[in-house]
Amino acid sequence: MKKWYAVMAKPRKEQTSAYFLEQAGIEAYYPEVNECINVKGRRCVRRTSLFPGYFFARFDYNKEYRTVSYCRGVRKIVTFGQVPAEVEQELLDDIRRGLSRQDIIPIIGRPTNGEVVRISHGPLAGVEGLFDSCRSGKERVVVLLRTLSYQSRAIVNLSDIERFSQAV
Repeated sequence: MKKWYAVMAKPRKEQTSAYFLEQAGIEAYYPEVNECINVKGRRCVRRTSLFPGYFFARFDYNKEYRTVSYCRGVRKIVTFGQVPAEVEQELLDDIRRGLSRQDIIPIIGRPTNGEVVRISHGPLAGVEGLFDSCRSGKERVVVLLRTLSYQSRAIVNLSDIERFSQAV
């Protein structure tokens, strides 16, 4: 039975890996977002991975494990112990919907480390977490999330989060 799984790619090979899996007949989803960067003092927008180093693939684990794990650019299929990390279709649908209606709303002041925040825009809208840190020289921040039965870090735009007290 085909299910969605999280796949870890080699550095900066997420899109390439997803392409090669598609060529092998395996459905892959590589979510991308727009990122504002400064190039020689000018503000530019570029496409970047929503989950750096990861993408999603839909396949029958028992039959197509080797095809996926030995595909060009794939490091491994994400597992928890010996159990592969299944991803629910509804979560991917929510991410797709969120990516289709990206808004940019500036945030006033940066939250402090450990402060509870809610992601207000983008594909992870509505998810709560703890503010962890700012990425150096970028308008992206690291938020600790509790989802998929474990705690993980997500890198999101600073403009996509709000303090929890303002979100309620």
